[in-house]
Amino acid sequence: MNAVMRKTSALLTKDFKDVVKNPTMLICTLLPIGFIWLYSQMGSDTADAQQREAMRTYLLSMAFCMAAGMVGSMTILTAIAEEKEKHTLRTLMLANVSAGQILASRAAVAFVSLIIVNVACYFLLDSSLSKLTEFLVIGLLGSVPIMLIALLLGLSSRDQMTAGLYSVPVVLIAFLPAFSAVNEVLGKIAPYFPTGGADKLLRLAMQDSLFTSEALQPLLITLAWIVVTAVGFTLVYKRLARDN
Repeated sequence: MNAVMRKTSALLTKDFKDVVKNPTMLICTLLPIGFIWLYSQMGSDTADAQQREAMRTYLLSMAFCMAAGMVGSMTILTAIAEEKEKHTLRTLMLANVSAGQILASRAAVAFVSLIIVNVACYFLLDSSLSKLTEFLVIGLLGSVPIMLIALLLGLSSRDQMTAGLYSVPVVLIAFLPAFSAVNEVLGKIAPYFPTGGADKLLRLAMQDSLFTSEALQPLLITLAWIVVTAVGFTLVYKRLARDN
């Protein structure tokens, strides 16, 4: 047990340091905070309370989508690809560290990074403290499918360049609900995408309607995506969890 705890502690320490040291991961972690701060400064002083609340809800939706797409995916996808490129993954496995421990550590770091980014964005928008827990829970739940997809793509990436290519559709898919109001077609299909259900739940939470029948469909969509991506990850894990 002590050996497992030491390995886990060492892995987590290394992975947290990697987020700071790797420019791609660091920038992707800071970008959502930077964008939300920028957008928060663009509000009109003449807007009434209802308009300000609508804008705050929209920006919280954007913060969730950006965090899921950039932090939830890139802190995993880029990190695993970097380890494979530099043969760190092989070294860790030769040191009797299982692939499961490595991936679990990456996922844990991604979760912590998501919490930090979401909390920062939430307070930048001067949102009510009473809804912070709901925002965090929905944000983490909605990010799980993106993280599982990132784990799979990270294992299948040969290097960081390939990972960068794979990350583009993942980020776009995660961002889609935030821009659903721009186009009628997007508005119809966005709720069925990986982050679409959670985005709807988030908007309902901001309207004090989270615990109503209206939340059932987006909740089921979110859970369905978690199940689908988890099953997909389980099926291909053994084939992909090797250092190419």
